[in-house]
Amino acid sequence: MARPDINRSGEIEVFVRVVEAGSFSAAARTLRMTPSAVSKLIARLEARLGARLVSRSTRKLQLTPEGAAFFDSGARILADMAAAEREAAAGAAPRGRLRVN
Repeated sequence: MARPDINRSGEIEVFVRVVEAGSFSAAARTLRMTPSAVSKLIARLEARLGARLVSRSTRKLQLTPEGAAFFDSGARILADMAAAEREAAAGAAPRGRLRVN
């Protein structure tokens, strides 16, 4: 049986940040990673998916059609995860004003 990849959400987050920042080095700065680590992570993600997500050149980063679809889904997944975390945190402890008469 294949080992499940535990850090898929981390890969998605890095990919989404790369697209939003427009370059590997800009995304690396915001994620506090090295550009080579970001590049390797994206390459590993592409290998796992079996699809090219980003066309790279020395001056420009361009999404492939598969990359654009993955970006849309990935951004939605990250937003859903953030909302779930906020909801769980809000339910963890009572908040607000309590009046006792």
